[in-house]
Amino acid sequence: PREAGPGRAQSAAGAPGAAAAAPSPAPAGSSSPAGASTLAFVFDVTGSMYDDLVQVIEGASKILETSLKRPKRPLYNFALVPFHDPEIGPVTITTDPKKFQFELRELYVQGGGDCPEMSIGAIKIALEISLPGSFIYVFTDARSKDYRLTHEVLQLIQQKQSQVVFVLTGDCDDRDHIGYKVYEEIASTSSGQVFHLDKKQVNEVLKWVEEAVQASKVHLLSTDHLSMAVNTWQIPFDPSLKEVTVSLSGPSPAMEIHNPLGEVLYTFFCDRLNELLNIHNSAKVVNVKDPEPGTWTIKTSSSGRHSVRITGLSTIDFRAGFSRKPTLDFKKTSSRPVQGIPTFMLLNTTGILLPARVDRLELLSITGELLKTLPVKYYPDRKPYGLWNISDFIPPDEAFFVKITGYDKDGYLFQRVSSVLFSSIIPDAPKVTMPMKTPGYYLQPGSVPCHVDSLIPFTQRFTKNGVKLGVDQFFKESSSMSWDIAQVSVSDEGFYECVASSTAGTGRAQTFLDPPPVLQVPANVSVVPGAGAVLSCLVLSAGQYNLTWQRHGRDARLQDPLRLRVLANLSLEVRPAQPSDTGSYSCTAANEGGSATAAVFLTVQEPPRLVISPKNQTFTEGSEVSIRCSATGYPKPMVVWTLNDMFIIGSKGTLIIRKAIPRDAGIYGCLASNSAGTEKQTSTLTYIEGPALTVVQSEILVGVGDTTVMECKTTGIPPPQVKWFKAFLVIDIHRGLLKIQETQDLDAGDYTCVATNEAGRAAGKITLDVGSPPVFMQEPGDESADLGSNVTLPCYVQGYPEPRVTWRRLDGAPLFSRNMFSFFLFVQVTPLIGASPATANVIEGQQLTLPCVLLAGNPIPDRRWIKNNVVLVPSPYVSVRSDGSLHLERVRLQDGGDYTCMASSVAGTIVPVIQHGQQIFSTIEGIPVTLPCKASGVPKPSIVWSKKGEVILPSNVRFSAGSDGSLYVVSPGGEESGEYVCTATNAAGYATRKVQLTVYVKPRVSRPGDQQGNAYDKPIEVSVIAGEDVTLPCEVRSLPPPIITWAKEILSASSFSRHTFLPSGSMKISETQVSDSGMYICVATNIAGNVTQSVKLSVHVPPRIQHGPRVVKVQAGQRVELPCSAQGIPAPSVSWFRGTSAVPTDGGKFLQSPDGALGISSAQLSDAGIYTCVATNSAGSDTAEDLDPPFNSPFQERVANQHISFPCPAKGIPKPAIKWLRNGRELTGAEPGLSVLEDGTLLVIAALTPSDSGDYVCVAANEAGSTQRRYSLKVHVPPEIRDQDKVTNTSVVVHHPVSLFCEVTGNPFPVISWYKDDIQVCWINLTGVLRAWYENSFKINTGKCLYVYLSALRTPAQKGS
Repeated sequence: PREAGPGRAQSAAGAPGAAAAAPSPAPAGSSSPAGASTLAFVFDVTGSMYDDLVQVIEGASKILETSLKRPKRPLYNFALVPFHDPEIGPVTITTDPKKFQFELRELYVQGGGDCPEMSIGAIKIALEISLPGSFIYVFTDARSKDYRLTHEVLQLIQQKQSQVVFVLTGDCDDRDHIGYKVYEEIASTSSGQVFHLDKKQVNEVLKWVEEAVQASKVHLLSTDHLSMAVNTWQIPFDPSLKEVTVSLSGPSPAMEIHNPLGEVLYTFFCDRLNELLNIHNSAKVVNVKDPEPGTWTIKTSSSGRHSVRITGLSTIDFRAGFSRKPTLDFKKTSSRPVQGIPTFMLLNTTGILLPARVDRLELLSITGELLKTLPVKYYPDRKPYGLWNISDFIPPDEAFFVKITGYDKDGYLFQRVSSVLFSSIIPDAPKVTMPMKTPGYYLQPGSVPCHVDSLIPFTQRFTKNGVKLGVDQFFKESSSMSWDIAQVSVSDEGFYECVASSTAGTGRAQTFLDPPPVLQVPANVSVVPGAGAVLSCLVLSAGQYNLTWQRHGRDARLQDPLRLRVLANLSLEVRPAQPSDTGSYSCTAANEGGSATAAVFLTVQEPPRLVISPKNQTFTEGSEVSIRCSATGYPKPMVVWTLNDMFIIGSKGTLIIRKAIPRDAGIYGCLASNSAGTEKQTSTLTYIEGPALTVVQSEILVGVGDTTVMECKTTGIPPPQVKWFKAFLVIDIHRGLLKIQETQDLDAGDYTCVATNEAGRAAGKITLDVGSPPVFMQEPGDESADLGSNVTLPCYVQGYPEPRVTWRRLDGAPLFSRNMFSFFLFVQVTPLIGASPATANVIEGQQLTLPCVLLAGNPIPDRRWIKNNVVLVPSPYVSVRSDGSLHLERVRLQDGGDYTCMASSVAGTIVPVIQHGQQIFSTIEGIPVTLPCKASGVPKPSIVWSKKGEVILPSNVRFSAGSDGSLYVVSPGGEESGEYVCTATNAAGYATRKVQLTVYVKPRVSRPGDQQGNAYDKPIEVSVIAGEDVTLPCEVRSLPPPIITWAKEILSASSFSRHTFLPSGSMKISETQVSDSGMYICVATNIAGNVTQSVKLSVHVPPRIQHGPRVVKVQAGQRVELPCSAQGIPAPSVSWFRGTSAVPTDGGKFLQSPDGALGISSAQLSDAGIYTCVATNSAGSDTAEDLDPPFNSPFQERVANQHISFPCPAKGIPKPAIKWLRNGRELTGAEPGLSVLEDGTLLVIAALTPSDSGDYVCVAANEAGSTQRRYSLKVHVPPEIRDQDKVTNTSVVVHHPVSLFCEVTGNPFPVISWYKDDIQVCWINLTGVLRAWYENSFKINTGKCLYVYLSALRTPAQKGS
């Protein structure tokens, strides 16, 4: 028996059987490089292989390391196939050496003593998943159990030409068993070997494997011998051989190696000869490095069955393929010949270049004896040169190696042997296949098919009902043939047999020819809705038949029996026809010969149905427009388009208008019509044109108090809507006209009119200046001066625009005449007229006054009116008033025209004057702004700015002054908002002007304790007890006031009904719930920006302790646990008290578990008492005394007559079925006092009795599996004394014993105490019998004695239980 080694626990088991867990075979060449191989370990994971596994894991690392270091890596991937009867796998195939080693280390040996094993199936999987020409090593200590798979393995070896080597550390002690002999057969066929060794010698074999796994490995000799033999081999070594390995496996192995000079090579004299393996009485392997060319002599001997393998490393090698016909295509050859028939061989050689050639081919037996010699024809011009075809020969009956001999390019003789042993395929009898039934169509040509598979020539014939048809036919190989019938008739019906015979046997098959009916469809049917339709199929049949009608795979009549019926002639009538009846109907005719099906198409004409989209759309000039119109109906409707009820030529389906123009607008109609009707749908196309805007006057100057009219003329389709803006504010919506009554200085500034329609928008800008007429600040006075001295005549004047001052002398003399020494100075101001409405409309007969407001002029200008370029002459109806306005008393039709007011005069300032302009400015926090103050005067005035009465000094870094008097606010903030005063001062006086600045400030959040209002990244933390109201703060300051929104993480807070938004921006949550906990975000936004504030809300829940029964019992010395299941948010902390003292739980006798339970390690009587559990968190506390396990604890104790409930909360898909068991017996729910409720999820016992004690199990099961929950119930019964109220008198003779009986019931059994004269006599655990003797002593029947002296006998007093 095989002993189990110190292996670990069982590995992950593969699926049973040889086909278990095998991955897909490795690709032969698609992804792997040419010449690549697989290293496969097939390992027996039985427990007795533990020592082998340890050595293989260590040796594998060295093998991989050596292989990966070679210049030409021989290994592409690695396979691991573990096996253990009856399982194979799991299989690993990987290109990663580390993964291979990992899986090898993860192997577990398991069990032991199994012999034989599933080794052949594992080898088969290894061959299937490995690349051609691979190295497969089998490690086991048992013969094969599944040796019947050997034939398949040998076929795979010849196909893949891979080598299989067996490393055996045991063989079940029977090498004559077929389970062992197949190892030798597999090794011989694959040029592998079987090594027998001790378990400690596995590592030595792996060292040899380390050298053996190489690329370009070629075979020079491969022989197997069944008995003792001494053999001498003469083998030519050619220069391409870089090293040669001689391997001998068998008892008492010995070998001699002679070089071409006849010298014997010894390992201790020759450094080129290395001993790779030397296992006493089992195997020997030596290696010769760089052997010199020539004929070497190798002598081998063994005392028993043995094998010899001589291999080398060389580029010269070959593969052989077999075929029935001559071919130069290696893909058309097979890996094995067919026995007994002429066979051609094709050699595909590598490393042979002209003038090298193959000279001859020999077939050798497994022992190396020559079976046949075949010449090789020389074709020096063949391309590719490496292909050699061998003339046909009859393969030997026994297995054979192919040996080729030739000369390399330098004339050296070379020899190579095939890597596998070829065995011929023994042909079977021909395999004949025919269909079970062959259809033949009535009065049509027919054919009875037959296919024959055969490896050798055969003859074939047809018979019908046992009668031969025609003549025998001869075929050399597999073929298909048929018996043809010109015209099928009733007489052709019957059984036809195809018979094929060869030298290997006879094969036959038969088929039944039964002509099915033939169907002809006269025509498809088309009807209008409401009419009747008749569908017909003509049937041609040799015998009786039946005919059925189907639609959509179902009986057509069943779809609507009231409208569809089959007529007497088997036609199908549909009456009345509906559009839904349109479609294909199949008629099926069936007889004994089969069935035939034909289709008849019914068309029910359907009126057109239209879908047009879009129904309405707009377009601009030059754009592309499309209108889609889809029509359904039968026959297919014809679609035409109309525009405003006029047909459009050549348009169908989708209407596309490219480079549309305005006249393309209109109502487009899509008209669909067929023979069943007509339908029309329309789509309206509307032309739109983007707004064009013209500013009538871009700069307007009006006087203070006058009416300002600003006009923007717009065009566009549809007419655009006009909005007026000043700065950021919408100030008016009108049809392009903006009027300002009693214009003030504050109205000055830039106005924007914006015209908008569906096609776009346009904007225009108008600058409004508000002016004032010149005003002399003081009257000029007479001046005197000495002759020859300079004199200055002041002229103080103010106005906007800045007045132009001129001087003249009143006497008309030149202004600077030297002989004048006194004069009056007169200041001239150019006339300036304020703007007024350009158009006046009036009803005939009414009054009209046209204003002419004089803004500037000194002396006072003369004003006159001109009508249509002609000076207007005053009349009774037309007059010029003192303010210069023109008054028409009654307007007549002929008064219409163009009126012009002209002011003229002969037309100077020293007091400072500040230029009028925009006085209201706004900006966003941090964006600089300039406040203008352009002043004039003589001398040039100085400019000073002030705010709130305080002068803005030049040292103030927040402001800087411009050369033109303007004030530049560098980085405005909220404190820069307000009214600024510009003061211009010179020697003659001063002038002031007010400017209003508004700075829009980004929102800032005020946090508790934060005076600066800065925002923090850290959220504000707010906590509240569940059910109470809470306010989440978001106090925000900004200008203008912000818009505030709240969100909870991702969801908007506006979606919650209990949330109230306060005016301050904060949010109130009413009746908070645990689900309200989370991170809230307040976002405040205005024109200047936005700010966010995070508030983390924690909703706390006071602790709640789950209460249970009030008594916990424990036997002295045992461990007990008092649970305290408390819930709350945050998680409560649990403390234990005994009385008023805290229970120490720091690791002594009392231990507190993480779930709050109090454990008492060894309970004593002194530990009895009242224990209180207190659960506390920030929201409150809860207290519970004497807690018992929860109701669903697996162990339950109750007192008789109490009730109990056992839950079974089972869930699953599908819903599980639940059953209850008590002490292993199923409960139906009908037992007295017991109820099974809620589909089995609850078991209730109303009044417990001692018989209810026991184990209860609920089992829940569905298709996916089952689960169960167990409960143990113990029912206690209070003590009860039988005949408690009855007094019993007992008499006794002195010196005689007496027994006093006390019959007690209870569970657990009560402790019984006896009393005499209210004094306790004794206590009894097991029985209530008290025995007394004359000596007045009492003896308890438990063996315990208590001596009491009695003065008299009397009845014992009962003290209860």
